[in-house]
Amino acid sequence: MVIVYQSNTGFTREYAQMLAKAEKLKCYEQGEGPQPLAGEEVFYMGPLMAGHITGLDQAMKRYAVKGICGVGMSPPGEQVLGTMAKTNYTNNLPVFYLQGGWAPKKVGWLKRRMVGMVTRSTRKALQEKGSRRTPEEERALSFLVRGGSYVAYENLALIQNWLRQQ
Repeated sequence: MVIVYQSNTGFTREYAQMLAKAEKLKCYEQGEGPQPLAGEEVFYMGPLMAGHITGLDQAMKRYAVKGICGVGMSPPGEQVLGTMAKTNYTNNLPVFYLQGGWAPKKVGWLKRRMVGMVTRSTRKALQEKGSRRTPEEERALSFLVRGGSYVAYENLALIQNWLRQQ
């Protein structure tokens, strides 16, 4: 098995390269440079955009996708996994989610605006709390306004366990 990924701002790339190094797998960026052979077994990783895993459709057509991972801004949880399973054609494959980050300076104005619209009520509620914000809420507000990264090797544990059973 190999890892194939697509990345917009670099968070998915970081995770894919970390995972490939840890599990001694080859890693390919979809559409860039050398590619795996058509039909090869892959673990696909892509960024989330409105619940859709970018590039998954192309990967499903070209490769034998054995597992899928979406990387997004939201904290991990059952709600994110449920949305991903409904929004993407996963063909009952194992689906994983990793919290990546937000890099407003690396995306175009349209994506910044879309994220701004989706997170507006959360930002407003946190800003209105003022000095009553908890340290966690302070980090969340800073993340939504300035960006940040939650990429960490420890987040890969579930995927690593699954890969080792393949």
